[in-house]
Amino acid sequence: MSNNFKKTIIGIVIFFGAFWAVMPRSQTAVEEISHKKLQRLVQSHAILKAELTPKGISDLYTVTGSYLARPAVKVPFSVTTSLPKKELKSLLNNPKFVLDLPQNSTRARMMEVLPSLGLGLLILGLMLYQMNLAKNKGTHRVRQRPTTRFEDVAGVEEAKEEVREVIDFLKDPSKYERLGGHLPKGLLLVGPPGTGKTLLAKAIAGEANANFFSASGSDFNEVYVGVGAKRIRELFAQARKHAPSIIFIDEIDCLGKNRKHDQNGELQQTNNALLTAMDGFDSGEGIIVVAATNRPEDLDEALLRPGRFDRKVNVPLPDSKGRRAILDRHSQNSRIKLQDITLDTIARTTTGMSGAELASVINEAAILSAQRSMEEITLRELEEARDKVRWGKERRSMCMADGERRIVAYHEAGHAIISLQKTLLPPLHKVSIIPRGNSLGSTVSLPTEDQNIHGKKFLLEQLVVLMGGRAAENIFLGDMTNGANGDLDAAKNIARKMIHDWGMGQKLYYQPDKADAEAEINSLLMSAYQEAHALVLKFRRPTERLAESLLKEDTLDREQVLKLVEETSKKPVLPLLNSTEGEFGAYIFN
Repeated sequence: MSNNFKKTIIGIVIFFGAFWAVMPRSQTAVEEISHKKLQRLVQSHAILKAELTPKGISDLYTVTGSYLARPAVKVPFSVTTSLPKKELKSLLNNPKFVLDLPQNSTRARMMEVLPSLGLGLLILGLMLYQMNLAKNKGTHRVRQRPTTRFEDVAGVEEAKEEVREVIDFLKDPSKYERLGGHLPKGLLLVGPPGTGKTLLAKAIAGEANANFFSASGSDFNEVYVGVGAKRIRELFAQARKHAPSIIFIDEIDCLGKNRKHDQNGELQQTNNALLTAMDGFDSGEGIIVVAATNRPEDLDEALLRPGRFDRKVNVPLPDSKGRRAILDRHSQNSRIKLQDITLDTIARTTTGMSGAELASVINEAAILSAQRSMEEITLRELEEARDKVRWGKERRSMCMADGERRIVAYHEAGHAIISLQKTLLPPLHKVSIIPRGNSLGSTVSLPTEDQNIHGKKFLLEQLVVLMGGRAAENIFLGDMTNGANGDLDAAKNIARKMIHDWGMGQKLYYQPDKADAEAEINSLLMSAYQEAHALVLKFRRPTERLAESLLKEDTLDREQVLKLVEETSKKPVLPLLNSTEGEFGAYIFN
């Protein structure tokens, strides 16, 4: 629908709103009387004054005025009735009755007809608006042949291999049809946000030299039932006209929700239209539906059966090799000092980041370098950009009282000292009392290699480090603050998963056994806190020295922390083994 049409409808609504607002209204209630009562009032001489106004129709008049109900009580009245000529003449002979003849009868009639006419126009406008809703969001589905190729998509090599046969089929269908093979009707790309699902869909169309029609799942959701279904039918009709073609539906979970749990009539009808449309075309027509989602568990079972979305392609977060390829791709136009060594370092220390986040790291580093009038991007800018993208920008302007800074310093020192004693966790990267994101301070550990499996010992060590901040507060300040809220939440989540999901308790809980399970969770948390308390006491002097240094320097890196601890402590710092990473990504202890 054009903007002019929308403005016209809005103008009509405003006009009639203003019209009714300025219409004169009587300050007192007007009694609507009957023709017979009018006659009785005339015969009893109770009429005080009255006006007769013709309505434009033969013998039809509106009589308005007032009559005397009882002494000193005037009652306004009104009646619209037919007055024969004889009765009209009799009333006009009465001096209390006055005939009101409008100077412009056409204008009066228009004022009477105008409200009804306006209401009809408003209803007509709303009907036209509903009829055009289906085409309203269809303008963006422009047929195109993307120039994106597989070499433009990095970090998802397995996913690319899985869809190559689809491209080959679109290029040469007879190769497969002679052996009875059929082209899959649908590909479902599943993966976290930012992993390149949309880019991969464009690359499929580009490699196959097919037309590309794109839409978002939310484009088919409207208030009016049937609008989304009509859009589905139009989209598939366009694709048939321009085969070979690929229909890409992003965020399909907005469209294909499980109908068992969603009672929205419009969504159900739109979902049914999609199911019918995918059944209505043959794989030999050269049409493939590619959909993307990061919530496959919300999709309707009928949508996932063979014959609709035949293939489910996982697009996971990239590993170290994939991250390196993505960084290479996004840094093609950037000047980076010692590029190979620098990007290798960033690739190792950005575990858990998606392709979109890695692109943002390169962009933020370029912005920082430009602001500092540098000719090249260095490792320092890339690491600063990585920390900004992952944990947020440093809030150096935030005002904190000296007492609060002291609390944060001892809290972070507790995390850092215990982190150095744990050999299975990723190595300490830095510790800071500069507010960043939602935290007032941070102790950061960065993994240097990918690992997808964690043992119980690893998780127990992580619980102890999480409790280090609370233990340090208790020992050095003699108090406990709400600053450990994030640590405690993370510890509870890990302990709960260990008992309920990973079977790391004293027994397996196949059925809910809340009392015993909660007791084991509490036992893990208390044991972790007691160990953290003992370690902080054991390294009391290094912890105190580290906190005082943080109050002076704000941020200390790993080398500075190790040097300070070794100078202070008579006990040797335990050697760190190979670090690990997996589900929890990089670690930050608030």
